[in-house]
Parts: sequence; structure tokens; C-alpha cells
Amino acid sequence: MLSLYGLTVGDQFGELFFVDQDKFEQQVNELKIPAGAWQFTDDTEMALSVVSNLAEFGEIKQAELMASFAQHHVMSRGYGPSMRRVLTEIQSGQDWQQVIAASFAGQGSFGNGSAMRIGPLGAFFTRWSP
Repeated sequence: MLSLYGLTVGDQFGELFFVDQDKFEQQVNELKIPAGAWQFTDDTEMALSVVSNLAEFGEIKQAELMASFAQHHVMSRGYGPSMRRVLTEIQSGQDWQQVIAASFAGQGSFGNGSAMRIGPLGAFFTRWSP
């Protein structure tokens, strides 16, 4: 589960640097960590759903995972416009498979965000490694 901790801290730390270019460069040049509360984003929120799904079922159950994604969707977490639409439609009761199939020209999101959700998956299954 250390990968989940690292993912969450990295997510919150990185989010502090989503500022205009000049301010970003000044902070980096001065080696300053921006002040303010650390807030996690959709990346952590969705990773937590992956962990919860794995803990409950021992594998990924797609319908339950999508339900968890939709249940925990909070607009202010930084979801991209396509995922906001997808999760809002699922929250409103639309069938997740139909919503996903109609999105991204039926090709999925081309892996967008997958790096933030793979850490917990790898960590979960290492317990069966030799």
C-alpha cells in the first residue's frame, strides 16, 4: 500500500504547482513549496476506488468499479471534461457500458490517467509474488 501513499502525496504535491508559468518558474527557482492546503485530485479519488474494489472482491469488478467512480465523483477534484460527462451520466442512472462505449469514439480514453491508477493494482497483487 506504500504505492498508494506515494501516489496520494505526489498527487497533492504536484497539484500545488498548477499555477501560471511565471509563478511556477519563480517557485522552482527559489526552491519554494507553495503555501496552502494540499488537496488531492481525481487521480487519488479514482485510485481509492480501485483499492476498495480490490479489497472487496480480490479482483477488478468493472460494474462495481464504475459505480464507485461515479459515487465518489466530485467536480472540484479536477476530472477532465470527458470523464466529468461520463461520471455525471452514470450518476444520473445511465448504463455505464453504454456511456463508455459512446465516449472517446468507442476507443476508451487511450490510457489517460492510467498511470495514477496502476500503482494500487500492482501493490495489491505483489502479495502473491514469489
